[in-house]
Amino acid sequence: MAGSYILWLALASCILTEASTEQQDPSTVEERCEKACRPEEECVFLNGTWSCACRRSLNSSDVHSWQPQLNCGAREITVSLNRCQLEGLGFGDKVIAYLRDRNCSSILQREDRNWMSVTSPAQAKACGNILERNRTHAIYKNTLSLVHDFIIRNSTLSIHLQCAYPLDMKVSLQTALRPIVSSMNLSVRGEGEFTVRMALFQDQNYTSPYEGAAAVLSVESMLYVGAILERGDTSRFNLLLRNCYATPTEDKADPVKYFIIRNSCPNQRDSTVYVEENGVSSEGRFSVQMFMFAGNYDLVFLHCEVQLCDSLNEQCQPSCSRSQLRSEAVTMDPALVLDLGPIVRRGAPSLGVMNGTPSTAGLLMAWPMLLLPVLLAELF
Repeated sequence: MAGSYILWLALASCILTEASTEQQDPSTVEERCEKACRPEEECVFLNGTWSCACRRSLNSSDVHSWQPQLNCGAREITVSLNRCQLEGLGFGDKVIAYLRDRNCSSILQREDRNWMSVTSPAQAKACGNILERNRTHAIYKNTLSLVHDFIIRNSTLSIHLQCAYPLDMKVSLQTALRPIVSSMNLSVRGEGEFTVRMALFQDQNYTSPYEGAAAVLSVESMLYVGAILERGDTSRFNLLLRNCYATPTEDKADPVKYFIIRNSCPNQRDSTVYVEENGVSSEGRFSVQMFMFAGNYDLVFLHCEVQLCDSLNEQCQPSCSRSQLRSEAVTMDPALVLDLGPIVRRGAPSLGVMNGTPSTAGLLMAWPMLLLPVLLAELF
């Protein structure tokens, strides 16, 4: 077949399977197929039985009329190609298909119902997938090339694949290269395994995670913290942030703690704390002006104790009152604490930053500020 055809569609993969019924000379005495045939098929008598097969008169030489089907799933993307239309384009019984990464290739074998499916993980760089992002979507792109038989020359058909996912907290973490994230696997007796992830974000939409070795913030900047229940029965179990606090070292047991969320309730003495979501779904979100309480420390770490709440049998949404906040003590299970950091004050000197110690300059004036988190924590 001369020339090369180009189609735009949406994503592909390296796991390739194909569906097709065996074609022989049809007998068209009457249609007795148990299942209704597709528009591109006809009911024929093959090997003693009636079955659907590609119409012999089908002419798909107009490649622009070809309509592959695309399914953009949460974890994988599948494009389905109509075998009858492929035959109308001149392809034989066997086709070699490969993506941008030619190591991702396969010979497509016959299966039922005249469809060939191509599946790829929704991941950057898998089989040559290209990831692009804008303010609203993450977009995966690839190209599936189809060639005749076993001779790999210039492709006779190239399908440009593209899947766009609206950005949310989950998608933004999946598409980030080096997000600052912490994860934990939880087991609930009789309910299976669950995975919780927590990350630091730059924006109130929770779609731009901090990436790299550390999150760098100015004193006035808001830090957005999001947690998500990714694996498990999210229709039944809600994610509850029990206790979230900051420390000047990575030690979650550091005696210097500043509570942002305590016993599932926000620190009402800190006007910068805003809990957007807690205990009502599979996600938890809050924001805080991190370095307003950090004294002279240029480095802080964030810790959150998480809990799964059975929404069918428990009251998951916290009920908070000022008297309750003052009276209740805090008990935590260290095994349920996720840790994030370091979070670095913008413009901080490099000396002493990585161990969380105060800078030498102004050390005498720093002591009252260093006590502030402790005093506030006791009052809270």
